[in-house]
Amino acid sequence: MTLRSAVLGIVVVMAIVMGAPYSIWMVRSSEITWSYFPTSAGFCFVVILLANALVRWMRPTWALRPAELAVIVIMGLAATGIPTFIVGTLLAIISSPYYGATPENDWAGNIHPYLPDWIVPRADGDAMRWFYEGLPKGQALPFDVWIGPLFWLLSLILTVYFACFCLVVIFRRQWVEHERLVFPLMEMPRLLIDADGRAIVRSKGFWIGAAIPLGMILFNIIGSFYIGFPKINFNHAVNLQLSREFPTISLMLYFPVIGFMYLVSTSVSFSIVFFYLVAVVQEGITNRIGYDVTRPDAFVWGMQSLSWQAWGGFTAMVLLSLWMARGHLVAVMRQALGGRRTLDDSEEMVSYRTAVCGFMAALVYILGWLWRSGMDLHIAVLLIFGVLVAYYGITRLVVQAGVYFLTPPVGAQAFALAITGTSVGGHNLVALGVSYTWFGDVQSLFMPAAAHGARLGELYRVRRSMALALGIAAVVGFTTCLYFVLSLCYKYGAGNFGSWYFIAGGGAGGMAYNGVIRHFNDPWPTDWNKLSYFGIGVVVYSILAFLQYRLHWWPLHPVGIAVAPLWMTRLIAFSVFLAWVAKSAIMRYGGIAAYRQARPFFMGLIAGYFLGIGLSYLVDIFWFMGEGHAYFHG
Repeated sequence: MTLRSAVLGIVVVMAIVMGAPYSIWMVRSSEITWSYFPTSAGFCFVVILLANALVRWMRPTWALRPAELAVIVIMGLAATGIPTFIVGTLLAIISSPYYGATPENDWAGNIHPYLPDWIVPRADGDAMRWFYEGLPKGQALPFDVWIGPLFWLLSLILTVYFACFCLVVIFRRQWVEHERLVFPLMEMPRLLIDADGRAIVRSKGFWIGAAIPLGMILFNIIGSFYIGFPKINFNHAVNLQLSREFPTISLMLYFPVIGFMYLVSTSVSFSIVFFYLVAVVQEGITNRIGYDVTRPDAFVWGMQSLSWQAWGGFTAMVLLSLWMARGHLVAVMRQALGGRRTLDDSEEMVSYRTAVCGFMAALVYILGWLWRSGMDLHIAVLLIFGVLVAYYGITRLVVQAGVYFLTPPVGAQAFALAITGTSVGGHNLVALGVSYTWFGDVQSLFMPAAAHGARLGELYRVRRSMALALGIAAVVGFTTCLYFVLSLCYKYGAGNFGSWYFIAGGGAGGMAYNGVIRHFNDPWPTDWNKLSYFGIGVVVYSILAFLQYRLHWWPLHPVGIAVAPLWMTRLIAFSVFLAWVAKSAIMRYGGIAAYRQARPFFMGLIAGYFLGIGLSYLVDIFWFMGEGHAYFHG
């Protein structure tokens, strides 16, 4: 890692962690950190690549080398989960328990007695009122009330990041060399980086692909300035519904999804669409007969029952993956703990000994932190198990199946309570509620970025530098984002953002604490209804995995069962279907040669969309502040 790549990477990180919250809360433009290769990182990468091409033409010796570009793109990806899904959720939850308490929600009687004073800012003074309503003129920002809670929460979050990094180091060889996973989301940057991108950029197909989304977005920008000028509403879904009790089927174009899913196996893309349609029918039938999970879970949006079935498939996928890796894991453990050097770990970001010992130390700290926050050890163990299943499972789906939008079907907190029941005492319930600060709206995680970093580090011989780059991105990203978002909140008032996160008594804090109140008011034992759906998912996934590995002609990939009911799948299913149709037709009538010739076109769809959304955001900043034009879901 060179100094200039580190500096550019830090600039990209700061642009992402400040640009994302500013976009959705101030400009009211697009949400740019929603996926595992989001617009924020993609736009910065494409702009740097184009600028680098110009520099190479003018001063060839000044141009960035491929390894430097790889470091920059990974630093950007590592920062994408920070601004909204961690910092936004964290600040919303720890700021609300006192300010949002009312006689109606009874947080004072049920939540406050169990809140650790080292996790949430103290209640005395006006710091939280100013946070939501804006700082009076002449008052200094009360950062002192935040230092203690943010220190302890950041220590936990960064430890979780480090544990995920260690897992990536341990499993990289298994994924890359033994299972030959394809890492689809890295194909676009790799093709543009290799040979300075000349092969793909000189292709007419690339520019035709880029012109489609870019042209649509630029056309819409014209309409933003002239009332009555037509617009192409390609980002608005056309909803279909089989019957009143059935979920709607959304037909929407997501060009990056089409581009990335073109790179994966047709069995994967077909299975995602097939099992999504099965989920729609299954949900409609269970709604009609009235057999459903009746107790809602936080951060589960729709298809509540089938989400537990998908969680069973998710867990089975992780366990089967660990079983397939058993030989590799034994060799790693022997080398790390027994001193028997049978594997060459010089190609990893850190040594196996560091990864294994670091992961164990991280687990001990996380467990101790949760216990200190009020959680009993057995509940903390269940929570950590659920978190690791979610993180590993999402990473596996991203690097194997190229799923662009993804979240765990069920939260680890709900999984723990489904097993133990909710009569576990206020200290456990409140501690679980507080844990939503770092495991709540789980999207755009660090672990897939670390896996992609390991992949590019291997390809461009910057393995140890990539580890340093990931660490710098995490530390700089969190410190910059926290300072920036707190400054915005105190300057304008978080309650004025128009974001569901910062609704006093509701939002992310309400989702965390009102769930605790529901458990107080309606305690229940082990939830066998939810666990029965979970068990069905485990069995179905296991059968599908057996058929897929034993029968070469079997058309259904088991990953479909793990993502079918997610609300994100509803939004991308039509684009996945288009990618499957396109690749199937190209492979059938043109073979592998035609597939490779068409690949630049689909990479152009991705790059053009990134450029278009980035330009639209910049136009919104200068001409439509507070009334931006949102794409994606923002």
